[in-house]
Amino acid sequence: MKVFTDCHKDIRPGYPLERFAPLNDILFIDIETTGLSKEHTSLYLVGCGYFDDEGYNTIQWFADTPGEEALILSESVSYIDGHFGTLIHYNGKRFDIPYLSYKASLYGIKDPFSSLCDHDIYRMIKPFGKLMGLSSMRQRSIEQLLDIVSDDPYTGRELIGVYHEYVHTGDPSLVAPLIYHNSEDLKGMAYILPILHYTALKYIRLDYVSHSIHDYTDYAGNRKQEILAVYSHDTDIPKPITARYDDVILKINNDKTALIRIPVINTELKHFYADYRNYYYLPAEDKCIHRSAASGVDPSRRENAKKETCYIKHSGLFIPAVTDSDILFRSEYSSKRSYIPFNEDMITGTLKDIGDKIISQTF
Repeated sequence: MKVFTDCHKDIRPGYPLERFAPLNDILFIDIETTGLSKEHTSLYLVGCGYFDDEGYNTIQWFADTPGEEALILSESVSYIDGHFGTLIHYNGKRFDIPYLSYKASLYGIKDPFSSLCDHDIYRMIKPFGKLMGLSSMRQRSIEQLLDIVSDDPYTGRELIGVYHEYVHTGDPSLVAPLIYHNSEDLKGMAYILPILHYTALKYIRLDYVSHSIHDYTDYAGNRKQEILAVYSHDTDIPKPITARYDDVILKINNDKTALIRIPVINTELKHFYADYRNYYYLPAEDKCIHRSAASGVDPSRRENAKKETCYIKHSGLFIPAVTDSDILFRSEYSSKRSYIPFNEDMITGTLKDIGDKIISQTF
């Protein structure tokens, strides 16, 4: 067995870990094995990391042969038990923790993992993967998002062969890439801690600041308008993210500002009355009137209104109906997209409601 220790003085928590537990109670963990099946593979490296006043410390127990699996497990468990009460890992709930617990049971070693409070970075940030623009939720993908660069050329799968070769040949030069890969994963977990700030987005408060009307030309060469609404917020996030609700786009920046882009259309739309049985439709005028006001209308000029014909028309500027409103306009009754009239007198309150609505629907 070999034991490797290091202290990385430049690494500090980029997230208030005290929200989980006192800093000296928290341990990061990552393991290396010869495969995924806990019944038919062996554990060859247990890596741990923790913060203290000096920085981020790592300790790694390495098995020179598969026969030392029980030894490195026993040594790491002895180190963990009684010293740490909280685990932080990346997707360890799926693999690392069950694997270690199984091996501990196999060798009759006390299992501290099932009793420790644990926090899985992967599970906490997974709901925000799409908003962060990620197609993969691998730890290395999170590192790349945060501009964390690793020069480790190997994947864990590729290193299985390296470990087998080391066991077979005893070549000491093969130990370095095995230790380095695990060390990079341990350091990577510490580096990506700022990603946890995204979990606070579900509680974000957008405070309206201002808005303006912006003219622009779309890709087809059409002149269009949009509202640019500016907000402030108090949530720390490492990188801006963008959310969409229908045609409304929200961008939350990492400088405590946010911007909502709301398309404005200049057209004629219809407001449909729900109680259509109380109306007549006048085909010649293309409008409906209430039955109580139809006494002076020639019966030949009117017909019973239907859901599709019980409307009034309005021309002007409209914005998408993101929030609830009693007065909604659509192009036709069957249209799924609704709008509300754009009115400068009421737009400030409406923009605040739109911001709150997008947040509630997205997070």
